[in-house]
Amino acid sequence: MCQFNFLVIKEKSNNSEIKEIASEFGLNYAEYTLDIPNSNEIRTFLTTTKDCDCGSVLGKKYSNDSSQPDWKKEKKKLERKRFSKRRIELLLEQKRKEFTEKNSSELKVENKEAKKWTEFLTDKRLKSKLNEIGIFYHKFSGELQKERIKIENGQTNAAENIDADFLKNIKENELNWIKL
Repeated sequence: MCQFNFLVIKEKSNNSEIKEIASEFGLNYAEYTLDIPNSNEIRTFLTTTKDCDCGSVLGKKYSNDSSQPDWKKEKKKLERKRFSKRRIELLLEQKRKEFTEKNSSELKVENKEAKKWTEFLTDKRLKSKLNEIGIFYHKFSGELQKERIKIENGQTNAAENIDADFLKNIKENELNWIKL
């Protein structure tokens, strides 16, 4: 499964101008037609500049890739290998350190991406082009063209209220409108 993030608009707009603004923030703005029930009312734009958006800050709360290891279970595994108590302590200490470093670097990446999104969504030039913009993500289980997506309406928020916590708490297929 791969995650892809999307921007959504209701009104007609000058795509090239919005694309230019988006690219300044490291976002793509390529119109992409999805198989969704209300596709005649909205236009969707793929924002990825890579192969996918896996690991994105969007919906991070609902992904389970950075959960805390079960240290008791880790200890039991090492005990079954009949390591000495001292060696087990050293190995667990090393694993904890690696986990902490990994989480620290992931947090830096998350903060950088959240900053990119919030700066894009509060950009004055974007506000002059659109009244509101939607944001959602979907985890595709197959090809993008063949998957039907049921988008649920989320909440409407003011752009100035968008922060990292908001982005992390977006649920899959939940279309959140942002008043610019």
